[in-house]
Amino acid sequence: MIPKNWRKPEEYDFCETLTSAQWAWEFLRRNPEYGRQWRAFHATWRELEAAYGKPPHRDFCAWKNDPRAWVPAETCPDGECRIDGDKVLIECALGARWGFYKFPPDPQDDDPVGEGRLVWRPRETAPLKQLEPGEGAPDDPARVALVFDLSLPLRDQLDRARLQLQKALALRRRQGQVAPQRVSSLRGRWRRLLQVLDAEAVGELDALRECWGSDTEALVEEAHRMANGGYLDVLGLPE
Repeated sequence: MIPKNWRKPEEYDFCETLTSAQWAWEFLRRNPEYGRQWRAFHATWRELEAAYGKPPHRDFCAWKNDPRAWVPAETCPDGECRIDGDKVLIECALGARWGFYKFPPDPQDDDPVGEGRLVWRPRETAPLKQLEPGEGAPDDPARVALVFDLSLPLRDQLDRARLQLQKALALRRRQGQVAPQRVSSLRGRWRRLLQVLDAEAVGELDALRECWGSDTEALVEEAHRMANGGYLDVLGLPE
């Protein structure tokens, strides 16, 4: 994408109305690797269109028989992408690789989410970490930390655990140790992260460091994390 001018905060005023799904796109579109993969995909797509036409005049049978239209199925572990068990359409594979459905958007595209041309795939919920005995958990196969005793009814234990967590959360919020994460509360920080990525894209990261000072390195590290997969974490946050 063409980076915005990080020196002009007003160029980021659009951030004030972004949803979590739109924030995810703003970080992904600034990922250089996504840009490289999209350009390679687009070049192949244009070659296929030149050979077989565009809808409604596309020769679908010939398109399907061209190996350029496919990649190996292992490129797309999502079962919904698989065709004939061993190959995947290139547009589906690219979307699945980066976490979305529909046709892969150009990084230059300002809002494929709002226009309905990009839909994020549901994320699998990662299992809770189960502590091993060496990590402090009891050496008993019927117990897992927090600790729950699986030989006893779970309902009462879950109710007690919920109450303990609620009390701990309320205490730590009062002490200022924990703040709830919401899109509205993170908007300002994310806006700065977009500026970091745009400055880096035009080779002005050193100038940004001079301008912003000592806390810049933490922002650079966080911006890289957001562009390299962290954008998917945004999708689970309340507005």
